[in-house]
Amino acid sequence: MENATIAGARLDRILEPRAWAGFEMSKGEVLRITDLEGQQVADLVCFSKANKAEKLSVHVTMMDQGSIRMSKGKSLLSNDCNSLMTLIEDTCGVHDLLAGSCNEGANFKRYGVHDTPNCRSNLEAALLPYDLPLREIPYSFNVFMNVELKPDGSIRTVEPTSKAGDYVELRADMDLIVGLSNCPSDQGPCNGHHLTSLRVEILSAGQA
Repeated sequence: MENATIAGARLDRILEPRAWAGFEMSKGEVLRITDLEGQQVADLVCFSKANKAEKLSVHVTMMDQGSIRMSKGKSLLSNDCNSLMTLIEDTCGVHDLLAGSCNEGANFKRYGVHDTPNCRSNLEAALLPYDLPLREIPYSFNVFMNVELKPDGSIRTVEPTSKAGDYVELRADMDLIVGLSNCPSDQGPCNGHHLTSLRVEILSAGQA
């Protein structure tokens, strides 16, 4: 997918299976991600536009809220412990901070297949126009992803609970650069074994 750079304007785009997008958001704008058919994961990363060294930290976020999952009213925090985005609406309720992003090496180890499409490569492509190389891209907040954590500490990815039409709204709490991958993994249950499209919108504070 061609990179979409939107600053201070509304974006309304269908993100096809395996596609990606990179864009800017102004403080107060709202990113709405809609799962059009159900069980489709979106990997999201974000950076402070003013200082790209300040970026999403899922570790800081988890420790601050004491959970591997995001919930309405909670914020995605940066490596400097500042709020980047706040989850203001959520019709699904199951999202992941723990699993990171699929990548070439992990896919080969899990499935024995080389050269698979993956979220790390998608995010690298999405953020290339912003001079953000792969080594600077943090691991992601995974919208609609369902990771089970068992009492013995073991984890596993299971099928998402999101249904057709479920959405999240994330308010930008500072000016941001955002990378988004429509997760291309079709080897396991991450996307319900069937890749589908997402709708991505940027709304002004008054539209959300």
